[in-house]
Amino acid sequence: MTVLKITVEDEQVALLRELLKQVSFVKNIEEDHSPDAISSSKTNPAYNKVKKLLDDAKGKNLFKNIDDPSEWQRELRKEWDRDF
Repeated sequence: MTVLKITVEDEQVALLRELLKQVSFVKNIEEDHSPDAISSSKTNPAYNKVKKLLDDAKGKNLFKNIDDPSEWQRELRKEWDRDF
């Protein structure tokens, strides 16, 4: 058996709990509302870097020039297939 730990915003806990109850192989659901559990993720340097990048990107419409997302991804993959 494996135990998974996840961090969820308070507003979404009930929704996730109900979803997990419907999954047949989920054996137990425990909640930890301790401040340490919440603050540890927000003091993680990687979390803070990603959060800052996302905050900086808000409202900049970084992908507005992409008309066809599938084609854009194909072109990116072509770069990966190059033989250097």
